[in-house]
Amino acid sequence: MAGFSATGNHMTIDQGATFTLAINALASDGSQRNLASGFLFKMQGRPAFSSSTVVFVVNSADPASGVAVAFSATNPNVTFTFSAAFTATLSAPQSGVYDMELTTSSSGLVERLIQGTFEVTPESTKV
Repeated sequence: MAGFSATGNHMTIDQGATFTLAINALASDGSQRNLASGFLFKMQGRPAFSSSTVVFVVNSADPASGVAVAFSATNPNVTFTFSAAFTATLSAPQSGVYDMELTTSSSGLVERLIQGTFEVTPESTKV
């Protein structure tokens, strides 16, 4: 298990506003992980775990326009940022589930860092 439980984490994404999620990606033994290279972060949101519909995708190897992933060798925090322009494209209101995985390229090890539910709240100010 990574820095905290991979269950029960809720995200509220406000449509049309910048959204930032920062997680602590400690190693399974609780030590600081060196994120210098060889790691890939992926996250998907869906209406349900069994759904083929994808609401949003985050991939540190190929970030979508309006989605940024930041991490470094000296800090175990990983920050995901959705721009206001990106969240404005999300349908609202809606809710679903997500999880985030870390893949180590040298070993192929895949760890689930976080999972939970999300909701996108509608925006009324559109100027």
